[in-house]
Amino acid sequence: MADEEGQNGEPRQAQGEGDAVPGPGDRAGPPVRLHRGRVWQLVTIGGLFAAGFVLWQGANTHTGAWFGHQISHGPRNTNQVALTFDDGPNSTATVPILDLLDARGAKGTFFVVGRAVAARPDLARVIVERGHLVGNHSWRHDSKAWLDPRYPELARTQQAIGTELGVCPAFYRAPHGQHTPLLARVVHRDGLTMVGWDVSAGDWKARDARHLADLIVAKARPGSIIDLHDGLDGRVDADRRILVEALPRILDGLGSKGLVTVRLDELLARPGYLGRC
Repeated sequence: MADEEGQNGEPRQAQGEGDAVPGPGDRAGPPVRLHRGRVWQLVTIGGLFAAGFVLWQGANTHTGAWFGHQISHGPRNTNQVALTFDDGPNSTATVPILDLLDARGAKGTFFVVGRAVAARPDLARVIVERGHLVGNHSWRHDSKAWLDPRYPELARTQQAIGTELGVCPAFYRAPHGQHTPLLARVVHRDGLTMVGWDVSAGDWKARDARHLADLIVAKARPGSIIDLHDGLDGRVDADRRILVEALPRILDGLGSKGLVTVRLDELLARPGYLGRC
């Protein structure tokens, strides 16, 4: 039978079953559902990535207090700064650094590693005997212990320092500045203050003593807590002579800016030691 004519006289083609045209109410279900599922998958991955980034930043901040309260500097209205030294005691640098500080009438704060104290208590005792301050810097100084919510390294280091040096630190610094709210809770529960820093120049990897000193001095300002390393990860024989070489220039530079180097307890007006560990 011939094709029927439309209203304008043009032939109207018959529609077969395979030629059906979707009406305005028809929807292609599966493609849309797949598309939406893909979007939600990307949103979920993005959210997890963002949350992980925030948590990592919080765990590694050495200036902020939002992931566990810590102090990163002292009063800005004084001329005082605190030179702090991490990861010792160390056979190549600790005593030479003390000699340089004593010769200038300056005082430092040494955040010691428990296993280094146990290995060389003689070096650690000199710090206290000469009137400088000792703080707690963990037992092993590794990359995992800070994730333990119980954080037993704090008490173990306190005990070693108390036994070998006869003092009980009131200040704690997390290795690499890494901490969690749970670690911070252990620190504060035991009566210690967690301390970060606001000046650092990566002295552990420096090769040029003059350049290192100039970076430190340029960043320092009233109230600064300056982070240096007389040791490396608690290794008592690590070569830290680069810092010994840089320290006179650091002290001269701080003096030229009118800054006076004091112990951390003096800078923060807080006790440097607890009554007992």
